[in-house]
Amino acid sequence: MANPPIPPIASISGTLPVMYIETENHEPIISKTIYLNASYRLDPMNTADVEAIGSEDNPQPMQIRGRGHSSWKGPKKPYKIKLGQKTSIMGMKESKHWALLKPTENTVAGLQLGKLMGMAWTPSFRPVEVVLNGDYIGLYFLTETIRIDENRVNIHEQQDRETNPDFIKGGWLVEIDNYKDVCQITIPENDRWNLTLRYHSPKNLSDAQLQWLTNEFKAINAAIYSSDKTSTEWEKYIDVESIARFFILQEVMDNPDGFHGSFYLHKDLAENSKWVAGPVWD
Repeated sequence: MANPPIPPIASISGTLPVMYIETENHEPIISKTIYLNASYRLDPMNTADVEAIGSEDNPQPMQIRGRGHSSWKGPKKPYKIKLGQKTSIMGMKESKHWALLKPTENTVAGLQLGKLMGMAWTPSFRPVEVVLNGDYIGLYFLTETIRIDENRVNIHEQQDRETNPDFIKGGWLVEIDNYKDVCQITIPENDRWNLTLRYHSPKNLSDAQLQWLTNEFKAINAAIYSSDKTSTEWEKYIDVESIARFFILQEVMDNPDGFHGSFYLHKDLAENSKWVAGPVWD
């Protein structure tokens, strides 16, 4: 009996933009913390309204590393990329910071729903095919990453190691997560589990910042778990409308991580500012 034909190796479709990435010396990407120097170019492949970036003879500088937790263990790796200069890509607002994510229906639906529901800001994404060090690695979503920036989470950005109490109370971007990581605080949420909070901005905290953030979320947690179920104490801390929108989105998406994984909150530095739920993420 004849052997079945070998399926053809996947290759560029010719219908989507292609990002070509070359790491220095074609070094493999094995770290989620250490960036590799690299270069890139974007070929629009005749896609309307998409501009080329760089060329084969003149690629642009960038850095790249792995990202994610469980997704990093899969066969199709996600990546974090940092361009040499702020760049607008495929109609998205300029930035140095982007992610290459595995395409999933949940990512499309969740991010689109975030935009439709009027969240404060929701990352945009564009489909792109990727060739890494000469190997075609398939379809990805080039996605805006979550960070404090005028084109992303547009709030005051608190400085690292701030000690002035007037500036510590705002300019935060944090993430409630269920993985151990750097830049985290852990407080008891109830008698069964802990609340793990990762601070993304600022990254390097003074003792005063660390104490303020710890006390803030202990107070929020106590207000939420108040024995008085009619208490509205928690509303002094959290923006009610944003948390309602976030809750509805999680229910529609049937997200099992919901409020314990990739749950972002941010707080501006302004009079009476509260913690705003979001942005939504993958």
